[in-house]
Amino acid sequence: MLKFALKNMAIKKIQVILVVLSIVISAGIAVLAYNVAKQVDEGITNNAGYYSAIIGPAGSNTQLAMNTMYFIDEPIGTIPYSVVTSLQQDSRVTSVIPFAMADNYNGYGVVGTDPAFLNSKDIAQGRMFDADSTMEVVVGSNIAKYNALEVGDVIYTSHSANGSDLHTQGLTVVGVLKQSHSSYDNIVFTQLKTLWEMHEHGEEHEEEGEEEHHHHGAVCAVLVNTKNPGYAMQLVNDYNGKIITDDDGDSTVLQAIEPMSVVRSVLRDADNTKYIVFVLCAVILAFGVSRICMHLMNGYVASMGVVLDMTKMYPFEFIILSAIFLISVLPTVIWTFSMSRKDSITD
Repeated sequence: MLKFALKNMAIKKIQVILVVLSIVISAGIAVLAYNVAKQVDEGITNNAGYYSAIIGPAGSNTQLAMNTMYFIDEPIGTIPYSVVTSLQQDSRVTSVIPFAMADNYNGYGVVGTDPAFLNSKDIAQGRMFDADSTMEVVVGSNIAKYNALEVGDVIYTSHSANGSDLHTQGLTVVGVLKQSHSSYDNIVFTQLKTLWEMHEHGEEHEEEGEEEHHHHGAVCAVLVNTKNPGYAMQLVNDYNGKIITDDDGDSTVLQAIEPMSVVRSVLRDADNTKYIVFVLCAVILAFGVSRICMHLMNGYVASMGVVLDMTKMYPFEFIILSAIFLISVLPTVIWTFSMSRKDSITD
């Protein structure tokens, strides 16, 4: 009987290999999903923890958070620089960092801000761009690597992704960031005034002095740190929905968010997707285990004159798998979809 079982195993070895592969692949997918989910959780949470509040133009709070912290999506719009100066005079605030995103270099985004925005990042080569100078940039590690950039090189940015409308004014690379395995590796950073001058904001008011120059400037968002969490909540309440009117009579509606709250919502949806992957892997693994068990039982049932065919499928097997899907996977999918719709409506 053992000889018969071994002979049967040789005949069915292809099926055995396929079953083992299915188990290995499903387990690998589960481990991959867990690893990626953990790294995403850590990366998103770490960035969000840098700031107490973010203030920008009214719109999607998720878009505001993702754009300012991870450079994802386009900015919602702009708000007057007077919001920055107002926050700088607020006794509840410890730091105020302006943020603007415009143009690109070979498809990489360009961010205008203060050097303090990069306090948590290390410089691998060169130095940080000067807070009082313009036309200096610090580039992410991937940008330097894939574009063969070194300190002292001059780059030209453009309005469009295809580079058809390059600015005539070049930007000098003064530093390269150390690789951080984050979105910072793919961004060009410069002084806020550089973007203004590149778009003729600074040139129009060059002789009007620094205060007037700032007055006519605009930013996409303001990143704020407060003395304590209570002050952060107060700022959010004070600025969310606030209307700012400039000297030209144009009005801007603001929104204020607590980035950690927004990030928790994003991570909740990501976790739901992760659980769906885990369940699907479990279904695949359960199916593979059933085939292995069938293979192990082959020697026993062979004594009864029956040879199990592991490739044979019965309709009821699909019913069982469908029931598992309906009970475990589908409710999570529906809940995730409904929550994403709810978030998009509230945004």
